[in-house]
Amino acid sequence: MQAGLAFLPIGLLTLVGALIASRLVRRIGIRSQLVLAPFLTSAAVVAMSFIGPHSSYFTALLIPLVVAGLGIGLSFVPMTLAAAMGVPTHEAGLASGLLNTSRQLGGALGLAALTAVSATAARAQLAHGATVAAALSHGYGRALLIAGLVSIVGGLTALFLGRSVQLPPASTKE
Repeated sequence: MQAGLAFLPIGLLTLVGALIASRLVRRIGIRSQLVLAPFLTSAAVVAMSFIGPHSSYFTALLIPLVVAGLGIGLSFVPMTLAAAMGVPTHEAGLASGLLNTSRQLGGALGLAALTAVSATAARAQLAHGATVAAALSHGYGRALLIAGLVSIVGGLTALFLGRSVQLPPASTKE
């Protein structure tokens, strides 16, 4: 129960970010938001990579969880818009399915790779006489650092989206 409540902020802020995202994407555009959101997420994840066995929840985890949740939520809407942009109506279901599959498969493969990194780094620390808590913190830190770097690469990749990936002008209601 305590662990679930500790991670509640990331879920709540992901929801808040997703709600804000649809308005923000109209103001700054798809590409800009797909650069901003991963950078926010990366900053939070990299900050979490420095957590040690004696770190405090409020100072070392709560703020990064809030920022990461916001960054993740802000990425959902523009990612979906970019993936569906220019797709013929009769293929919209296929495009949506491919996007959702890539999110699920990418998350599973990423988690598997980061788990391997974490376990390897922790095992190496244990072999050098570290305590279990220090070794686990080191392993998680390495995995989180790599996740943060991958998020930066995602944001930089969005810079290569063409100018054609833009929202149509907002309709004016009379």
